[in-house]
Amino acid sequence: MKQFLIIFKFEFLQLIKTKAYKITTIIFCLVAIFGLLIPSFFMNDDSKTSTAGSFEDKIVFAIYDKDDVLQNDDALKTYFPKAEIKRVDSEAAMKDLVKSEKADAGLLMENELKFKYYVFNSDMMDLKPTIISEALTLNYRTNKMTELGMDEKQALKISGTSVLYESEALGNDGAQNFAYTMILVVAIYMVVIMYGQIIATNVASEKGNRTMELLATSANPTSLIFGKVLSGCLAATLQIGLFIGCAEITYSFVRDAYGGMLDMILNIPADVLGTFAAFGIFGFIFYAFIFGALGALVSKSEDVNSSATPITLIFVAVYIIVYMGIMDPSSPLFTIASFVPFSSPMAMFARMALVEVPLFEVLLSLAILIVSTILVGLGASKIYRRATLMYGNQIKLRHAFKWIKKES
Repeated sequence: MKQFLIIFKFEFLQLIKTKAYKITTIIFCLVAIFGLLIPSFFMNDDSKTSTAGSFEDKIVFAIYDKDDVLQNDDALKTYFPKAEIKRVDSEAAMKDLVKSEKADAGLLMENELKFKYYVFNSDMMDLKPTIISEALTLNYRTNKMTELGMDEKQALKISGTSVLYESEALGNDGAQNFAYTMILVVAIYMVVIMYGQIIATNVASEKGNRTMELLATSANPTSLIFGKVLSGCLAATLQIGLFIGCAEITYSFVRDAYGGMLDMILNIPADVLGTFAAFGIFGFIFYAFIFGALGALVSKSEDVNSSATPITLIFVAVYIIVYMGIMDPSSPLFTIASFVPFSSPMAMFARMALVEVPLFEVLLSLAILIVSTILVGLGASKIYRRATLMYGNQIKLRHAFKWIKKES
């Protein structure tokens, strides 16, 4: 244990003292702080209103209504109270106003149930034609009801009636929790890929410059690889913790400016956050042991990418499976993935955030992950012990599995 602690401390200090670690940590913190701070300066009460409120601005409509199907402007004024209506006597005149940007949009009324909408530059976020369609639909219904004998007030009351609803989740609100779930899944993915490569590269570099010969003769290989992996885990946890901490503290100061709109992302329930931490830490250690063993199979750091390709592809496939599961959290594949050690670090806490998961399933999945991590760690130490003193061509993965089998 003393040997492990010495190695752990040394590796951790070496990692956090590197320029790359310091720079990335500072960048992450600055992104969290200024990414929340700067937009808050540009937010005002108008930015917190509903989408419909954006049509309170002045809008100029050019309308060509040959058959006078839109007898007055009230239908549009209801939805666009500050709109300026310019009626023209030809389609060409209407288009000229739009082309010269003297009108924000042009309407060609073909009949009571059809119109063409013209703009100079189209915008995929332009909701005006949809709103105009609703306005004209309401106008058409009101007119027809009036023709059938209803007075205008009765017609407006009936045609303007909507069925209201409220939605309440008795379990977990998957729609509300979707945003932070995706962010946390991406966080685990990035940390495993980034730090896994770092651990593999460090092992390969030590082997390439013959430092490993000195280490292997003066320290237990198991203590070496456990010290490297766990120090990397602590460094990654520290970096993520600083990023989340900076984001949470900054948001607490500017929450009113955002009108609480980021609560669904930053106000993560404690049980989900705790599950994310537990599964994320053990999941990272699980993959880090594999990356460390794969780094020992090569003699040069340049060969790490080719050696780590199989586990990288597996992890990418796991990410895709989890992503698909988030889209359909009740799918059997997502449930199975939450128990498989390769995918449970991301899948289980994501399931917890989106649907109700029995506590025994969470504990069972965590137990499987912990046991698997220990077994992978012991297997990685066996590969590490033999492979680090073998130089030359890259060692085949099947040979490494044979070593584990022989020593079991």
